[in-house]
Formats: sequence, C-alpha cells, structure tokens
Amino acid sequence: MPRNILPVKLNEIREGLVSDVLHNGMGVILVDNTYPVKLVDAFLGETIQYQVTQVDRLSAFGQVLQVLKPDSQRIDAQKAYLLTAGVAPYVNLSYDGQLNLKQWQVQKAFAAHSVKVDVAKTIGTDQPTHYRNKTVVPLKYQAGQLVTGFFDRRDKVTLVPMVDYYVNQVQIDAAVGLVRDVLAQFNTPVYDDGTHQGAMRYIMIRRGYYSHELMVVLVSHESELPNEDEIAKEIAQRVPEVTSVILNHNPRSTNQQLTGDNRTLWGQAEIHDTLLGRDFVIGPNSFYQVNPKTTEVLYQLAADVAELKPTDTVIDAYSGIGTIGLTVADKVATVLGVEVVARAVADAQINIANNHITNAQYVTADAPEQMQRWKTEGLKPDVIFVDPPRRGLTTELMDAVVDMQPDRFVYISCNPVTMARDSAYLLAHGYQIKGSVRPLDQFPQTAHIEAVALFIPNDDTSV
Repeated sequence: MPRNILPVKLNEIREGLVSDVLHNGMGVILVDNTYPVKLVDAFLGETIQYQVTQVDRLSAFGQVLQVLKPDSQRIDAQKAYLLTAGVAPYVNLSYDGQLNLKQWQVQKAFAAHSVKVDVAKTIGTDQPTHYRNKTVVPLKYQAGQLVTGFFDRRDKVTLVPMVDYYVNQVQIDAAVGLVRDVLAQFNTPVYDDGTHQGAMRYIMIRRGYYSHELMVVLVSHESELPNEDEIAKEIAQRVPEVTSVILNHNPRSTNQQLTGDNRTLWGQAEIHDTLLGRDFVIGPNSFYQVNPKTTEVLYQLAADVAELKPTDTVIDAYSGIGTIGLTVADKVATVLGVEVVARAVADAQINIANNHITNAQYVTADAPEQMQRWKTEGLKPDVIFVDPPRRGLTTELMDAVVDMQPDRFVYISCNPVTMARDSAYLLAHGYQIKGSVRPLDQFPQTAHIEAVALFIPNDDTSV
C-alpha cells in the first residue's frame, strides 16, 4: 500500500483485537498488521468497536464505542472522568488484572531488547487507591467558577473538574478543594497561557504519611500574589494538618511545574516524614517517592537483593535527598552519595544530621564524573544503587559502573523500557542479571511501574 494511502479514515467505525498495551496505558489495535490505532480503556486480548478520532501517517487514535469481548478482569469503576483526564488509565481493570498486565509489560520490554530474564510476579499493595502523598493540580476559571482538576487529554484546554482524584490521599484531595476556595474568595487571578497574564498556575500539596504534616505550595507566574499574606493565613486556618504555605515563583513559558524560587508565606519551609525508621526533610522541590507504603517495600527489596554486609562500601548514585543510602547506612560500613542537584544534597546533609548518621557523605556532582573521580582516588565500592529518572541511565554512568566493577549493582527503575535498554548494555559489558527482575506496583490505577534488578560481574562467584 502506498504510504500516502492510510488504512483507516477519520470518523469511521471499525472493530479490532487489542494486541498490545503501551507503557502510557493505551491499548493498540493493528490495522493490516502494521498500522497502530491507539485507544484509551482497551486491554490486551479484548475485541473493541471503536471510532477513529485522529489520523496521521504513522498511527491513529480512536475512541472506544463498545467492548465486544472484554478481558475477564475488566470492571466498571464508573469513573469515566479519570479516563477523560488521563489520571487513571487502568481504572476499569481489576487490581489483579493490573498486576498481571504490568508483569507482562516488563516481560515485553526485556524481550524487545533480546534480554532473556525471569520476570517475577508484580508485588502489589493493599492500598491500590488514594495512596499518593503529593499532587500538582492546575486551576482555571470556567463558566465564572474557579475549577481544579486536570486537563482533558483530547483538547488540553478544558479542565475536567475533580473532587475525588482517586489516587491521592483523601486529605490531599480535601486540601486542594479548600485552597481553591480560598483563592476564589480573594478573586485571585489565574495565569492564562494565551495572554501570558495572571498569577496562579498550580496548587501543589505534599503530605507526610506518618507525620501528617501538610505543605501547600502556590505556584505563581508572578513573584507576588495579590493579598498573599491574607491568603496564607486563611489557608492556615481552613486546611487541616497544614504546616507550611509556600509561594513558588514560576515565570517560565514551559511545562515545568515548579522552579527553585520558593518563599515561605506561613509556617515552616519544609515538612518531615519517616521512611524505614529514618526522618526525612521534604521541601517543595525534593524528590520523594509518592507512594510511601510501597516505597518502604521497594527500598527494603533493593537492600535485600544487594545482600548487604557490615563491611560494604556503598555508592548511592542519583541520590536525591538520600532516601536509599540513608535507609541502608546502619547495615554497611560507608555510604557515599552523589547528586547533581545542590538543594537535594543540602537536604541529604540535613537528613544525615537529623538521623545521627556518621558513616554517610553526600556530594554535589555529576554522577559519572564523580564516580570516575572516586575510582582515580582508589575507591572500590562493593555495591552501587541507582534510581534514575524515567529516561534511564546514561552511557557515561554505565561505563563508570563497569570501570568501578562493584560486586553488586542494584538498578531501581520507574521505566521498564529504559531499564531493559540499559540491561542490554550492561550485559554486553561484563555483567549479568542475578535472579529475577522484580516488578513492584508503586502507581496503582496507572501504567507506571517500578522494577528492581541485581547485576553482578560475569566472573563473580562470591555472591
């Protein structure tokens, strides 16, 4: 078929079998075995009647009209608004079904890179809804009312109003509504992307799962909000558990939600929470895992596969505020952390002091460069932990690991696609995967998943 003749037409109604589910949660129907049509709320093996809503040369998008042959694990959660906004693409799949699908997706990712490995069953949670300890919510005046929610994934202009976000802690959802009402009370101007006028862009809420300390961050295009002192005092009076009200100045015309420019309007500049018995300080910009219950399971799993010894020297790369390294510090001889974000390292230093840890040091540096520096200085780590962003590891970081030759390299990933890619590189450069890749469901109702793998040198017989 010529490339300019597409196998589907806009608005036509078709039927097809879902043969894939992408890592953004969208099901895929292949037309003529080559042309993908992507669908929300379509699961593996289902037969779907759909309408084509968008067409381009490489792929199309469709709207599910009817599920003709459903997955045996399909349910009706009666929360279509979550699909409209893209908040919970797996909401109509039972939780067991979600765990099975995520295991399959990890298997698929490794198979795509010809990495033969056993993928264990996905570790689930007993709290698959209302678990997130952080949210960043846009707001907009619609029909004369100040509305909070998320934008319609189709037009990206209409805000889908929400009260129950389904994945946030219920206290966070309540706080979003209360803060919105306070802003409406003061007729606070909201930023408009078209005119570049206005102030408020987002409301961010963070809450300590164990501490119950709650932070409100008002993200503003302007450096000052009208009536900001009165707004902060009203929030402090009306929002339960509030410990901190902060203004984040974000004048940038990008999708970046927060900048590093924070000013405390009321209360403390940070909140605290506990992770595996350690106290952590959490600021507006701190990277801190959003599912506190499964984070403890995740980090304990990483420590377990590392088979830590009291004599071990551990490197915590991409260390953030020190959550991984500091939770294992009492099990090893030395922890060395490296993180390129200076504010995160400053928080790590506070966390070291608050927890009276004497065997950990954290430095601000590019991780591959610092690891090469440590190697030149004669450092030989026994264990390296990495927990990189979704884009995965750089070649430079992996080369640094290979050069340092740790006995155990523990890879914690939030993206099995990049994890599989990086695994192929490590396998080609002298390492092997010991045991299974272990998926863990850190983000129920969504397509995201964490996984842990242990790499050891090919000639390693000591572990």
